[in-house]
Amino acid sequence: MSRGPNFILVLMDDMGYGDMGCYGPTPICTPHMDEIAARGMRFTQMYSLAPVCTPSRCGLLTGRYAQRVGLPRVLFPKDTSGLGASERTVADCLRPLGYATCAIGKWHLGCRPEHHPCRHGFDRFFGLPYSNDMQPLPLYRDEEVLETAVDQASLTRRYTDFAIDFVRDHRDGPFFLYLAHTMPHIPLHVEPGFRGRSAAGTYGDTIECIDAHLGRLLGELRALGLEDNTLIMVTSDNGPWFEGSTGGLRGRKFEVYEGGVRSPFVAQWPAVIAPGAVCEEPSCFLDLLPTLVGLAGGTAPQDRVIDGRDIGPLMRGQGAPTRDALYFYTDNSLNAVREGHWKLHVARGPDGKNRAQMPQLFNLGIDPSESYNLADRHSEVVHRLRALMDAFDAALSEDRSEALGP
Repeated sequence: MSRGPNFILVLMDDMGYGDMGCYGPTPICTPHMDEIAARGMRFTQMYSLAPVCTPSRCGLLTGRYAQRVGLPRVLFPKDTSGLGASERTVADCLRPLGYATCAIGKWHLGCRPEHHPCRHGFDRFFGLPYSNDMQPLPLYRDEEVLETAVDQASLTRRYTDFAIDFVRDHRDGPFFLYLAHTMPHIPLHVEPGFRGRSAAGTYGDTIECIDAHLGRLLGELRALGLEDNTLIMVTSDNGPWFEGSTGGLRGRKFEVYEGGVRSPFVAQWPAVIAPGAVCEEPSCFLDLLPTLVGLAGGTAPQDRVIDGRDIGPLMRGQGAPTRDALYFYTDNSLNAVREGHWKLHVARGPDGKNRAQMPQLFNLGIDPSESYNLADRHSEVVHRLRALMDAFDAALSEDRSEALGP
């Protein structure tokens, strides 16, 4: 039996679409992220599932809309909700295929024991249960609390150390490493050697720190002879918050305008992806589960709705898979939809009651910054997309999972 490819997924927290050098001018230096793009593929229209962390990460790991899973909003330490026992993550799907699995960094899919990464397909865990602005903030190693007073400035280095050790330990077999950095979510912390280094302030320091440690991980892959057979992906969970660049896109974190949900995404796999490739096809975090499981030789779960599509052909330069419309929620309010080059907004906010200046219809093919409302020019498109939204939301509501933890 041939060995499957290794997978490394690096996820930043609140890094903007315009904060990687390969996406355009920025005062932040990201040579290693840019190198991945140069040696692999840069996606220009990759969408997170949501403009906030919990539902975005839920979609990334399960391939399902967070509203279907029951995790539509940001979870807090007092919440008893979390990823249900019946849900299957990328790690759950890869383990039966012989993969070693590891989650490092921010989890944020529930903080009760039954929601722990090690209960959802991951062999190892080293990280925080939720965002770094929440309290208490314990650092876990597997299912044990390692520290209760965390030095956040050291986390990027420590996460990378753990990642390198995991790669070394599993060099002889396929592995899936999910490295979800704490930064640049606020409060910003950076190790002393990087403080004051970036022209983009402390925010830029944190990203340059992550990039430098990413270089360490890339170097280890080369030293172990694993680079050719490793698909490494680098992205961000949603748009930037108070700092950071959207690359000229409208909106920020918490909004379903492009700046809140379009993420930088670069991928390198020397054995498969042609260097310097650019993918302009709309893709989504939902696609990662069926894609990675398919590349590993498996199939996505057949006993539930998987909303993502296998984008392996895009990485191979073989054309785009059939793409359904993409739906953008704020909590349980379906506020926008994208189909082809059209994007329709019908509401703002978590309750959907803010409908000022709505509907808004944008042609992203000529107006990616969502600056010019065409709703009055294309009423037939508005009606068609509204009907799609109503039908999808009704079907999703009927299919909500009952697997949420107590």
